[in-house]
Amino acid sequence: MSAVKSPILESKIPDHLLRVSDLDPGILPGLLDLAQAMKREPLGWADSLRGAAIGCIFEKPSTRTRVSLAVAAGRLGMPAVVVSRDELQLGHGETVADTARVLSSYLDAITMRTFEHEVVEEMAQASAVPVINALSNSHHPFQSLADLLALREHFGPLDGLTAAFIGDGRSNTCNSFLSACAASGMHLAIASPPGYQTDTEVLNEARETMAQSGGTVSLMTEPEEAVCNAQAVYAEVWVSMDKHHEAGERKTDLARYRVDEQLLAHAPRDAVALHCLPAVRDQEITSDVLDGPHCLAWHQAANRLPTAQAVLHTLITARQQRTV
Repeated sequence: MSAVKSPILESKIPDHLLRVSDLDPGILPGLLDLAQAMKREPLGWADSLRGAAIGCIFEKPSTRTRVSLAVAAGRLGMPAVVVSRDELQLGHGETVADTARVLSSYLDAITMRTFEHEVVEEMAQASAVPVINALSNSHHPFQSLADLLALREHFGPLDGLTAAFIGDGRSNTCNSFLSACAASGMHLAIASPPGYQTDTEVLNEARETMAQSGGTVSLMTEPEEAVCNAQAVYAEVWVSMDKHHEAGERKTDLARYRVDEQLLAHAPRDAVALHCLPAVRDQEITSDVLDGPHCLAWHQAANRLPTAQAVLHTLITARQQRTV
């Protein structure tokens, strides 16, 4: 089957995707269009990147990211070489930069799931091919692209849509979702307890983008206030992979920030619930909400595949065209 033409190849494509804000707001709709097209016709690009290959470095456990990336690469005609840090010399003293130089001589893109965001930045600085952040402690761009696609499929155009994020406002998911809302012209209310407010740098960057897109962001401590106008209410796990040493403290601090039917009663009747998964049921979100008819978590998870496929195709194809 011949490849279907990408609608965004003539746009300004970044060399790397480390944060949602690396994507110019003008590119984002076309990227989501491409993801929707790939969702409708998964094998329509089956020969588009045949002969290419991607590397996937995972320093953290992964279900959705690992599997969706491997399947997305396969649907583009590429093998995905999946390795852990300990399977590379990276785990035995070789520097990140040296690893990037070597891998980029074999591969057409490198995806990396790591802890400190500076590691994926160092990888990108030394790599000759696109580096894509498959999750760091600060950003999770793949998740937010899947979030936007799920919201667009449910509500239609994103500009003017109102969402609420409930819980840790400084998490990687919140940072990326805020950037995604900013680029899309959405309105976001973030409800967090004291000490969990969104990082000032991320917040200021989002507000600069929103000045152009028409979106807004507001910070507050009361979950009920945040959801009162929200068409989408986002819950996230309280104790992420890098925060297990803070588990007791975080469960106490975030106890009021659970998304349940009582909280959703303060939201508009058409409000949907979001969750990036995995979920700790009946902690940050109740099972009746997660399994209910107004939850998009499973659509978000499914959309990790076509959005990953769209990102890989776009960045790799743009790099190939630049080097011709």
